[in-house]
Amino acid sequence: MGLSCDFAVITDIRISKVRGRCWGAAFAGPNLIELLVESDPATYQVGDILMGKVDRVLPGLGCAFVALELGRSGFLPIDETRYSELFARDASLTADSQNVGNALQVGSPILAQVVRAQDGNKGPRLTQRVSLAAPLIVYVLSGQGVSVSQKIKDPAARARLRAMGLAFLKGRAGALVFRTLAGRATDAELTQTIHRLFDHGTSLVAGSKRAQTIRCVDATPRAPLRWLTAWQNPNLTSVTVDNDADFNDIDGYLKSAQREMPTLFRVQADAAWVHQRDLQALVERLLDRRVALPSGGYLVIDETEALVAIDVNTGSFVGSGTAEHSYFQTNLEAALVIPEELRLRQLAGIVVIDFIDLVRREDQGLVRERLVQALTHHGMQWVVSEFSRLGLIELSRRKLGPSLKRSVAPKDSGGEDPKARAQRLFGMSPAIQIQDWLVGFQQELGSGQTLVIEISANAATLRALLDDPVFVQISGQPKVCLNVQLQADQNTGCVMKVNGQRVALSVGGNDVA
Repeated sequence: MGLSCDFAVITDIRISKVRGRCWGAAFAGPNLIELLVESDPATYQVGDILMGKVDRVLPGLGCAFVALELGRSGFLPIDETRYSELFARDASLTADSQNVGNALQVGSPILAQVVRAQDGNKGPRLTQRVSLAAPLIVYVLSGQGVSVSQKIKDPAARARLRAMGLAFLKGRAGALVFRTLAGRATDAELTQTIHRLFDHGTSLVAGSKRAQTIRCVDATPRAPLRWLTAWQNPNLTSVTVDNDADFNDIDGYLKSAQREMPTLFRVQADAAWVHQRDLQALVERLLDRRVALPSGGYLVIDETEALVAIDVNTGSFVGSGTAEHSYFQTNLEAALVIPEELRLRQLAGIVVIDFIDLVRREDQGLVRERLVQALTHHGMQWVVSEFSRLGLIELSRRKLGPSLKRSVAPKDSGGEDPKARAQRLFGMSPAIQIQDWLVGFQQELGSGQTLVIEISANAATLRALLDDPVFVQISGQPKVCLNVQLQADQNTGCVMKVNGQRVALSVGGNDVA
């Protein structure tokens, strides 16, 4: 998915490596703003620039398919809308000259960029309108002119940026898009960014012409540096990491930056389990179908292949007025909560919301207005329909990649409980690992054999064990003698012996014995 958190001031970033996959959470104070998981490394990311080969051209469907080095063939549409204001000159072309069949030949090399990541059986969506993005500016290699973010409202700032862009583009191909943060940047910062983008573009074009074999020409930074770059802002104060590899990468990135950087924290081994357990709780909530509303109502969110369905229910909310008033209040609450859930769950495409039926058209209008305002507040650009005759509202937004659910569980979970799924994703808790070992010993020695279990754990792991219902259940089993003690070495998560035999447990992503 693309990253765009301009609507909120991110103050805290937390990075975690769980079972080889990187997770990133962005917070504005105590509020979670965005939660991302690293995509499959065997697929391309949004922004990657690729050299492919035209595999099939389907003028009747208005598209071509491009063979790529990794994954499935990419989908390339005929009519592109990306950066449409920078390609107005194309509108004067005739329909025949725009026909992709005339422009593309099977077997010919093509330079394209990923605008939507691969999702299941659907290959990545591509564009020939290649762009290079920086936090302040986007350089569109084949466009024309200058565009300034609509969120920059000051006329003087807009005029200044436009004049600067036109001056730099004189005698040079391409177009410049000034992003929201450019409105607060100095001339020196903007100039440095433009020169860096121009140099990058020149190198990219030259390299693609020299070797036209199928490959990735220019890859976007991988997680977590890609997230850090997108989430960085002047109010960011801290970045917390729980593994050495990401800590070293981020530390090097921050030291190379030529401006004030946030403080980087390393979670020590004795606290890594707690750090990941907190992240697991966030994932569990976002994988749950049901979302509670403040006054007792609730949402039910279901993802299907074609669309996302959201059902609004009153639940235990009664209210003090009429039933119609209760329905209206529940719908207003839902209109505020739904945009946040769409963002956190990375949902896009077609979304159908089944609000509780309202008799008054005025009330329907107020609910829709509240929904549009909340979407705008969250920095989300959706097409929002009016209420249909059946009381439904439809939303539409271009997909950039798989949802959070499809990222962490790409195959059908078969009705698996969200908590169980999160436990599987994050690795088993120490209590579940102990239970597995216990079952194995009982099968090997017989259920009548007494098992003496000695557990030595640091403070954080010991607290997690004692709070875990599975561990409480283990301690109550017959023929099980359990001895737990606090260990002096806080850097080791958990050590376990069964009848004097040491066994290995994986705590906080590290195998210890």
